[in-house]
Amino acid sequence: MAQAINMSAIEQALNGFTIPPQPEILQHIQQQLDAPEPNIKRIAALINLDIGIAGFTLKVVNSAFFGLRRKITSVEHACKFLGVSRVIKLVRSVLLRFTLAEGKNDKFSLKLWASALQTANIAMTLAKHFNFSQEVQDDCYSLGLFHNAGIALIHQQAPQYEQLMQQGLLAQRGYSEIEEQHFATCHEVLGYLIAESWGLTPTLYNVIAYHHSPTLMLESDSEQEKQLFALLKLAEHFSGESRQLFDINLDPEWEQHKGAILEVLDIEPLQLPELAELLHRQQISTIYSV
Repeated sequence: MAQAINMSAIEQALNGFTIPPQPEILQHIQQQLDAPEPNIKRIAALINLDIGIAGFTLKVVNSAFFGLRRKITSVEHACKFLGVSRVIKLVRSVLLRFTLAEGKNDKFSLKLWASALQTANIAMTLAKHFNFSQEVQDDCYSLGLFHNAGIALIHQQAPQYEQLMQQGLLAQRGYSEIEEQHFATCHEVLGYLIAESWGLTPTLYNVIAYHHSPTLMLESDSEQEKQLFALLKLAEHFSGESRQLFDINLDPEWEQHKGAILEVLDIEPLQLPELAELLHRQQISTIYSV
């Protein structure tokens, strides 16, 4: 397991920031799930309370990843076909996007969530290709959407975030170093707090807490943490995350650690174009298609 988060660092990180609580809809859904006999119709009705959330959930379910022969046209049908637990994981991630992006339609916020969605789809598709369990595939989707949630919080209070990060990254400084200097916190710790408060597993919020600490994560004694971390970093690379968010082609973190990251997944650098082609067939764009 990754080392425990420093609680004093958390207190400092929260200075001026409010972690968004889980919406009531998730709390009511959880109550249904905890019941002796969960009511699928009631759960579907709760999800359908917000047409935007329900619509986005169905869009994900009907994406090329699931490869369904027929379209899923209702949340209730999705719950029956995929299982309630899988749909709830999707809903949780969708709700996070809507909650943190509420009232934010600026260019950077749109780029942030488009990037998160692409990373989530890539990570989930790669996990399926590598024959990881269904649980790992679902966790990869949640990880892709949650891993940069802390950036949304910082950007809400610091509109100059994109410019400052771009300048720092061009100088080849690390994410946390730049954020600590300008905002007295970092998006990894804020993301950890969001993931924990929204009910993700300890493994997931550990990976989020240290996803810019490759040396630490690659030495974790938890094979699951290492695998999820490696899948996330590979997905970030394929999506061209730094280019999408900050218009920068440099990725020193990947270049320095890609050998060890790929080793976790038992693949070679020469296989990357082949994996990119796999993603293209799933209608997912990558840096290899530009």
